Amino acid sequence: MSDWQVLPGVDAAAAGCFADLDAVFALEGEIVAKDSTTRTVRVEVDGRRYYVKRYHGLGKKPLRRWFGTPRVQLEWENLQRFADWGIPTARLVAYGLESQGGRFVRGALITAEIPDTTDLGKLARSHDPKLQSQSWRDGVSAQVADIARRMHSRRFVHGDLKWRNLLVDAVGKVYLIDCPSGGFWWPPFLQYRIVKDLACLDKVAKRQLSRTQRLRFYLDYAQKKKLDESDKRRIRDIAGFFAGRDEALESAESLRTGGRRLLVPSTIAVDDGRELVVERWLRILPGKRLTGIGSWNGQTVLAKLFIAARGSERHWQRECRGIDSLKTYDLPTPKLLASGRLEGAGYFVLTEYLDGAHCPDAMAVGELESVFEAVGRMHARGILQEDVHLGNFLLKDDCLYVIDGDAIRMAGADRERLENLALLFAQLPPATLSGLQADLLAAYRKGNPDLAVDAAQLGTSIVRAREARLADYLDKCLRDCSLFKSARRADRYFSLVRAEADFLAPLIADPDAWLEQGTPLKRGRTATLALVELEGRKLVIKRYNIKGAGHALSRAWRPSRAWHSWIEAHRLRFLGIATPRPLALIERRLGPLRGRAWLISEYCEGPNLQARLAEQADRGAPAKVKEAVRRLFAGLAAAHISHGDLKASNFLCGGEELVVLDLDAMRQHDSEASWRKAWQKDRARFLRNWPEGSALRRDMDAALPPA
Repeated sequence: MSDWQVLPGVDAAAAGCFADLDAVFALEGEIVAKDSTTRTVRVEVDGRRYYVKRYHGLGKKPLRRWFGTPRVQLEWENLQRFADWGIPTARLVAYGLESQGGRFVRGALITAEIPDTTDLGKLARSHDPKLQSQSWRDGVSAQVADIARRMHSRRFVHGDLKWRNLLVDAVGKVYLIDCPSGGFWWPPFLQYRIVKDLACLDKVAKRQLSRTQRLRFYLDYAQKKKLDESDKRRIRDIAGFFAGRDEALESAESLRTGGRRLLVPSTIAVDDGRELVVERWLRILPGKRLTGIGSWNGQTVLAKLFIAARGSERHWQRECRGIDSLKTYDLPTPKLLASGRLEGAGYFVLTEYLDGAHCPDAMAVGELESVFEAVGRMHARGILQEDVHLGNFLLKDDCLYVIDGDAIRMAGADRERLENLALLFAQLPPATLSGLQADLLAAYRKGNPDLAVDAAQLGTSIVRAREARLADYLDKCLRDCSLFKSARRADRYFSLVRAEADFLAPLIADPDAWLEQGTPLKRGRTATLALVELEGRKLVIKRYNIKGAGHALSRAWRPSRAWHSWIEAHRLRFLGIATPRPLALIERRLGPLRGRAWLISEYCEGPNLQARLAEQADRGAPAKVKEAVRRLFAGLAAAHISHGDLKASNFLCGGEELVVLDLDAMRQHDSEASWRKAWQKDRARFLRNWPEGSALRRDMDAALPPA
């Protein structure tokens, strides 16, 4: 059941765009905020801008689906309350939600943009000059105090009364926004909640305002000329509310306990009394190391924070020594700006941020040659990078920078340099490497002409390094790490690409609902496929069905076919073999028992191979198709991979290459004999796609590796 309402007074064009929930969830615009349960986009209709906030998931509280008022409903009801109480807020345009059998599915609310506004948090982070203007500051402070008093006098608390949820326009008028957590409270809990609201305001105020200014705010809030004993007790409670709490995220300890859910912006205290404000986290190794972009001393910096309870000093020292070594040997690296201790243990390193820099492209020969020459220079000077890969180099204005000083150490014998070179070669897909190895080796020799390279030994080392990297990568795709988000619960398991976690949240929450509303691609006993569209992107959801009790029993103790397809898709892409990009794996669980499973992948356009060659039986295959078949199966053979179901419909003709589908029977073999036996079956099945004696069959036979 869907309950959606567009409020009176909305112009016809906007009312048409916001006609129902389906239309609202199909809207595309600028994403201004997102998390695991919501996504806010800014859209423009007839010159007017609106904020569309869509609720699609339940985060870590799945019982909300059944119990309690949905957060989207709380938010629109609270905005209506603010307007009734005379609190300036965004104008509500439309709102509603969808439920099925009493179960929350999704919801949204739309507000009109308040022109020329900036949130107070942003003004504080940028040290806006207006904060130094007494008249402007006093006016804003009085308005915020009035807003807080109007709520609290009605036993209502905001629940997230932070500077970022207060907007100020060009004339200094303050607006209150974003209140899905607000509600009414009774004593004895009311006083605690009021203190928390005021402490949220004071957490930033204590860095931006003097004690006198903060006291003036409280007196305005309490509508008093001087403090009594109860006021003094409350002020002490406000000042100490966040002392030692993780929410402050100001010390190494709080960052360490924050896991992956770190606030942005985060203000972090360093040992010299100055503050580092991290605006965006780039990499999070929970409890160990953090990397982010932030501001310090008026400039944009790249911040590395070493926060482990043990070993943080060692890694910090290695980072500093590595940067010094690169400078000593004239190898370009971002300038070191500051380093030292964080408040409460831990260490930091700040380097200049190279705006506009990018990592070298594995398909750009010139950029690769620059990397290999730089590695040669490092080896010639007696240093190497332990985990050398393209992500440890940045290109800007034709200059190649070496980063990650923590991985720099002294090189040992020539054998160690050769292994390090092999590791760099192993970063490249086999097909790319085969055509460029000689050129890249020549580039390396420009930097290090003295290393004697044995081609056979190098080749063996490259294979060994690639196998180790592949094993490590496939292990990562099934566990929680910086690349993948994974969780194992009593009723389900999922693993998904971490960079896509917020985008995929609505599909992960209820894949079957999306499967049913999508465009059917296949409805079979063993699998159901549908094409769905989310935020303008086309995706394919494949559900691996359970046919009956016997089938359920046979599959319960084994990894699902979706599990196998997930692993094999990542294996193929690692090896440079085309297959739709896998985005998420979901398995239904009952303790250790497995049931239905889903695989979510990007959609690939193009006809399948059977359809592409349907009218070519007598004329033979086009040269482009024959070459694509040759390259694909040569790559599979080199990796000792068998497919297990080589129907022509399991290949898409996408540009210059064939895209491999249906990977649940795929296998990488440990031995030549095992692969050879499987390849004979694969080869025979592939050729049976075309009539015996046909020109197509002869062409395909010639393009395949021998049996």
